[in-house]
Amino acid sequence: MVEIRYGEQFEVTDLAGQTVSEAREQFKAEFGIPDKAKAKLNGSKIKTGAEIDTVLNDDDKLTFAVSRSRVPYLVGALLLALAITGGVFAFGFINSVATLSVTTINSNFADVSPNATGIAALTWNVFGFYKSSISGNVSIFNVIPAAGYTGNLQTTVTLGNADQLVKVYKVLALQLQMVDFTTNVTLPIYGEGGPTPSSDFVMLTLDNGSVSMFTNYGASPMCVFVKSGFYISHAYASAFGWQGSASPQLFCEVHQR
Repeated sequence: MVEIRYGEQFEVTDLAGQTVSEAREQFKAEFGIPDKAKAKLNGSKIKTGAEIDTVLNDDDKLTFAVSRSRVPYLVGALLLALAITGGVFAFGFINSVATLSVTTINSNFADVSPNATGIAALTWNVFGFYKSSISGNVSIFNVIPAAGYTGNLQTTVTLGNADQLVKVYKVLALQLQMVDFTTNVTLPIYGEGGPTPSSDFVMLTLDNGSVSMFTNYGASPMCVFVKSGFYISHAYASAFGWQGSASPQLFCEVHQR
C-alpha cells in the first residue's frame, strides 16, 4: 500500500507498480492537486520530467506540495521602505480584541464495541512449524455512528501484542473489510462513496501491524469484518515452548475524517 498526500488530504491505497505521474492523474481531481505542485517520494524531490519513469513500491509515501512565493514579503518590505523614506506617519489604534462564539457538542460521534459473537467464532489451532488458513466471514468490532452524524469516518485496527505474536508466527495475516451492520454488504473503504467489489480489503500483518479504512456512510452502523486469513508458525521447542502468545490482541480506533 502507498500513502499519497496533498495538504491535509491523504489516503493509503494500492498504487504499487504505478508511476508518480499516474498517481498524480488519479488523485488530481479528488485532492485538487494543481499542475505546479511538486512531488516528493519518501521525502526526496522528484523532477517533473522524472515522474513518468518513477515507479511506486509498497510502503512508499508520495507527497505533493506547492512552494510558497516570496513576492508578498518583498512587496511589504518595499512599501515599508517607501513609508519611511517618504516621511509618512499614521496615528491610531493598531490592535483590537474579538471573542469568537463556539458551540461544543458533548457527545460521541461514534461508539466502538467488540462483536462478541464474531470473536467467539474466530478461532483456530496452531501447530509447530505449520501453515494453515484462518476461516473468517465474521465481524469482530461494531462501529455505530451517533444519530444525526453525517461526516466521514476513519477506522484503524492495530495489533496490540505483536511482540508476543512474533514468537509464535513467522507470518500472520488477516483480511479486513468494513460491512453494513445489518446486511453484511461490503462497504467502500477508500472514501470514494460508491460501490465496491467484495474483494476490497486491507491486510493486517506482522509487517503491517496497523491498517485504516475510510467510509463515507454518515450514521449507518458498520462492522469491522474478517474475511479470511492465514498463518505460518515457528517450530515448537518442546523444552521451552514458544514463550509468546498465539492469540492476537486487536485495538480498534475510530476518527472523524
